[in-house]
Order: sequence, then structure tokens, then C-alpha cells
Amino acid sequence: MVLAGGLVLVVGAVGVLIGAGAFGGGERGGGAAPSGAAQRASSPAVPTPPTSAPPTSAPPSPTASDSPLASSPPPAADVAAFGRTQRYDDGVEVTVSAPVAFTPSAAAAGHTAGNKAVTLQVTVRNGGGERLELAVVQVRARDGEGREASRVFDAEPDLGTGLSGTLLPGRKAVAAYGFDVPPTTDALLDVEVQVGFERPALFWSGTVE
Repeated sequence: MVLAGGLVLVVGAVGVLIGAGAFGGGERGGGAAPSGAAQRASSPAVPTPPTSAPPTSAPPSPTASDSPLASSPPPAADVAAFGRTQRYDDGVEVTVSAPVAFTPSAAAAGHTAGNKAVTLQVTVRNGGGERLELAVVQVRARDGEGREASRVFDAEPDLGTGLSGTLLPGRKAVAAYGFDVPPTTDALLDVEVQVGFERPALFWSGTVE
């Protein structure tokens, strides 16, 4: 009786252990849940979102040399040699002769003792189709150091008020202009002529004979 009771207890204990899965009962189903690694392996793979491409670097800032605003300075205005003719777009032409030194008379106006008096001729030809008023012609002179030369008026040579009156199309007018050049070691003389207020000034340059 005692032995039979012991066997019953042993069989009962084994049954309890088998029910608890102590002997690998999970392989038959109904056992313990799969571990975390197995759970991840059985889950569908989630695609990893593509990483965004690194931003391209911004173009370098323009330097002074390649900037369109850093262009080379514009060239100086055209300057003609004495004796050359310059022409406006409307057909008006201007010629300035080479300046020649002269001795002013006692009756001359505008000359200062110690300065050099020079005379030159300005020729205007009306190549346009309309009359040209010569009273609007302006003539100026400067020495090589940029100093303004005063006008000299004298009866000999005929240094009056300069060009005047009206010039018909196809005609030309010539007048002499005298200037008093300050003493300087530079014999260069610049002459500026402007015909009217709407046309740009023209320039001549050279040495005084």
C-alpha cells in the first residue's frame, strides 16, 4: 500500500512538470512565447527610408575680378591731334588748327605779361540739313597742367568774338581764337570745342609751336 501510494505521487509530480513545460513541451505548441530575437525575425522587414543626399555646396561668391561690376575703367574720351577733323552724328564737322605763339599788340585785351599768347583757327562745317547757329559754339583751352587759359582779343591778328551768325547746310565758317597760356615747362595745350548744348564736347591736344 505504501509503495503504491508513492508511485502515485511520483507520477503526479511528473505530470505537473510536463504540464509546466519543464521538459521542452513548448516545441509541441502551446508552450512559451518566442524570444525577442525570434519575434524580430518573424516580423516583416520595414524598409529603411533613404537618407537625403547631402546638400550641394553653394557657388562661391564672385570675387572682384569676376564680378560684372568690377570691369576695367572706361577709356578716356577721344582726343584728336591738331589739324584733324571730328564729325558729329548729324553731319556737323569741326577742325582745330595747331596753336601758334604770337606777340599781342599794346591794344590787346586778356593778355598778362609773362604768359604766352597763342592763336588757333576753328573751322565748323554744316554737313546737316538744317541751319546752324554759330553763336552757340564754345571754345576753351587749358595748358598741360590743367589751368584754364584766358581768351585774348586783339585786332592783329584778327582775334574778335569768334564764330557768329548762321551757317547754311553744306557751308563752313572759320574764326581765329586767341588764348593766354600761363607760364609752364609743359608746352602741351588742350582745346575743347562744343557746338550747341545738345552735342558733346570735342577735344584736341598737342604742343604749342
